Amino acid sequence: MGNSIFFTVVIPTYNRAGFITKTIQSVLGQTFQNFEIIVVDDGSTDNTEEVMKSIISDKITYHKKKNEERAVARNTGARMASGTYVTFFDSDDLLYPNHLQEAYAMVQQHHSPEFFHLGYDIKDPEGHLIGKVDHLEGNLNEKLIEGNILSCNGVFIRKDIILKHPFNEDRALSASEDWELWLRLASRYPLYYSNTITSTVINHDQRSVLVINKDKLIKRQELFVKYVWQDEKCLEKYGKYKSKVIANTYTYIALHLALTKKYRLDVIRYLSKAFIQSVHVLRSRRFYASIKHIF
Repeated sequence: MGNSIFFTVVIPTYNRAGFITKTIQSVLGQTFQNFEIIVVDDGSTDNTEEVMKSIISDKITYHKKKNEERAVARNTGARMASGTYVTFFDSDDLLYPNHLQEAYAMVQQHHSPEFFHLGYDIKDPEGHLIGKVDHLEGNLNEKLIEGNILSCNGVFIRKDIILKHPFNEDRALSASEDWELWLRLASRYPLYYSNTITSTVINHDQRSVLVINKDKLIKRQELFVKYVWQDEKCLEKYGKYKSKVIANTYTYIALHLALTKKYRLDVIRYLSKAFIQSVHVLRSRRFYASIKHIF
């Protein structure tokens, strides 16, 4: 490996001063030590900068910029990266010590693939296990069209690939920009994966993807569909699933609105729209979960 950096861990952050120390400590505790950390502070208004100054490590670069949302922060970190591979880690989650070691084994096994994914679990803030994603099987390039089954924390992308295919920086797409990128990549390159769990997603109330604004949610899903079909490679690979994709976005909207307990009529409307697009939604757990939450 020489003296070159193999992995760059990009940590975009915004007002996570209370979380980020534990997150960075979990990265520093890796068994595989050939890495750097780039923290991109997306205009935090809390004391994140002071917290970062208290963390001493020559592996860390801290970069503060104006607030432009996570896609811009991730792309900024990718351009700053010195590593052969880049991974984007949320500033409120945790790595297990085997994360980068397992990633390095994947790189060797699959001969420097364009991108790949590692398993993860989900816990509450007290550390209680909520779920695991450690049973993926089959061709994920095909399955990915059915929903975002990947954790951003578990995705590794070769630096030349992420510079060629950056995150979509449309602010209104934020929270779906990762899935949109995974589909662009999966329409071009094989998606390798390991079910070995190497990270944990902390499912706390402040997670931005869990804060629901109805109009923004609907706009985001509309943009997601628009951008997916604007990409020629995505259209070529996934065009035959177009009705199914649109139906899935409708059930996604329905479930997230149902969880708020406030938009019963909207939930029914979007479930109806989903059914009109594709009768296959009747096999979807999301469809019935939406009904359960409103009734």
